[in-house]
Amino acid sequence: MEKNQTSENHPDALNEEVISPWKKKNWTSYFKEFFMLFLAVFCGFLAENYRESLSNKTIEKEYMLSLIEDLKSDTANLNTYISFKKVKGHLMDSLAGMLVSEDHHLLGNQIYYLARQVFNESPFVYSDGTIQQLKNAGNLRLIKKRVVVEELLKYEKKVRVLQDWDEKDNQTKSTFREMGGKVFNSQELNATMDAEMNFVFPTTNPKLVTDDFQTLNELAFQVHYLSKMCLGNSMRAASLREDALNLLELIHKEYELP
Repeated sequence: MEKNQTSENHPDALNEEVISPWKKKNWTSYFKEFFMLFLAVFCGFLAENYRESLSNKTIEKEYMLSLIEDLKSDTANLNTYISFKKVKGHLMDSLAGMLVSEDHHLLGNQIYYLARQVFNESPFVYSDGTIQQLKNAGNLRLIKKRVVVEELLKYEKKVRVLQDWDEKDNQTKSTFREMGGKVFNSQELNATMDAEMNFVFPTTNPKLVTDDFQTLNELAFQVHYLSKMCLGNSMRAASLREDALNLLELIHKEYELP
């Protein structure tokens, strides 16, 4: 009862009891509280960045391992492509020489067989799955080794150059196809491939449908051009293979992979 009366008689005393704890806190206390709060937020930020960094490094390494497999596949495909183009180039040179030879009427078996080889192909299949993922998803930024990114983009550019030359190769074959009807017996040429799409060497010495030198020379010109295209592409592919091997070595070195 006396306490209540004291409060009623002295309202300022009650206010003093409420306010007094706050008065005890000076600016140093507020600064400490602010600093602790800031420190907690900052540490949380650092922890999140660290987790993200670890995640990005894991993703980056996965991309590099996938890229290594693509480059190994490219190297194997380029080996096959180079060998094929070299052989075909020499075969096309032989065909061009036979077409304009004075003895071409004696070389029907070889000429028809080699004419079928004009359309034989073993294309280079580019393993671009990893680089397309990196580019399409905007993940090239995850590759911190910029020298790897630069060499990878240079490599891709050289692949496109080889593919462009292969397209020119196809255009030359189309020209040969258009002119072929003026030189070859269609049934005899068709007989150089069996039902299983295997090449068959003729034995009946099939004849050409013309002896006109200008016509034969025009066709031989296209075949010579195709020959040089094959040999040129084999050299471009050999250079590309060297780049693939160098890129493989660079990735292993930069990422310290076994």
